[in-house]
Amino acid sequence: MKTETEHVPCVKVEKRSGEDIRSALKERNLLRTDARIISDDHFVYLPLIRALNNAELREIDAAELLTRDFTVLEQRRSIEDIVGFKPSYEIIGDVAVLTEAANETKEQLVAHVLMERHKNIKVVAKRISPVEGVFRTRKLELIAGENRTETIHKEHGCTYKLDLERVYFNPRLAGERNRVASQLERTTEEEIIDMFAGVGSFSIQVAKRAPQSHVTAIDINPDAIQYLRENIRVNGVRNIEAIEGDIKEIYQRFRNTADRIIMNLPKSAYVFLHEALSMLKPRGGIIHFYTVESDTSHEALFDKAKEKLMTHIQEMSEEFHFDSVEIRDTRKVKAYAPYTYIIGIDAKIKK
Repeated sequence: MKTETEHVPCVKVEKRSGEDIRSALKERNLLRTDARIISDDHFVYLPLIRALNNAELREIDAAELLTRDFTVLEQRRSIEDIVGFKPSYEIIGDVAVLTEAANETKEQLVAHVLMERHKNIKVVAKRISPVEGVFRTRKLELIAGENRTETIHKEHGCTYKLDLERVYFNPRLAGERNRVASQLERTTEEEIIDMFAGVGSFSIQVAKRAPQSHVTAIDINPDAIQYLRENIRVNGVRNIEAIEGDIKEIYQRFRNTADRIIMNLPKSAYVFLHEALSMLKPRGGIIHFYTVESDTSHEALFDKAKEKLMTHIQEMSEEFHFDSVEIRDTRKVKAYAPYTYIIGIDAKIKK
């Protein structure tokens, strides 16, 4: 492939935030994908389509804008150019999943081009149901490749074995999982509860990042727990306890034990706030809370999410006797539907 050097605007970011900001730029169509990303010991330099304004820099949490020389690759025809429309898909391990319906001819064409372009893709499937039930599973229909929905997915140095029809897994939360783990240090000693752990996508990253901490990973789906236990072994982490059960029924076992709680159940996390607050230590702790909100305004989304969380917490204030609730961070995690986003909130609660 031919290359040349070009002076390109870019953002300079710390390595630990590089993947989050790269994803944010790509989502906003601001990342220049034909230029090779540059890194040094401490920073990553992400090439841009154009220079960003101050508001955009703040929105993606990037501090420094500059220009420098990048190696630019001669671009191949895009998949969109070949098939005549922009297909929507995500890649999990060696499985590509089409996320929007098309006619059979178009689906077969997209599957062919994906497998031709990405030699690591061995299966192409499409969604034929939403995420359903307490086990959070969806149905897929295989379109091309091998006859399976089990795969091995890797991100941020962790390996996850999973079956896409038997467990819930969202590859687009990779940056968020890394962001939560990056709040911990190797010397951190915390009791951490992952209330809806799935196959361990949050738990394993957190446990690897903070080997002196102990992670209790809970899920109601027995298949998810089976894969979680296998993933604990594969990743060589010893500080995770995998527990199968309904958090509503078993939370008393963990009352007053947690320094930090992860609540990755955006559509209904509020339903489990009482259990989460009960499991925090008597002095309190940190909750990573996820919810779904809709609005055309960036600020209104955050205001709605924070107000709803604070209202629910205040309704339980007499039982738990809070000294204070501090919202440390509120952010868009990913798009969920038009004008609808998963919002992440980090809250520090003192009892």
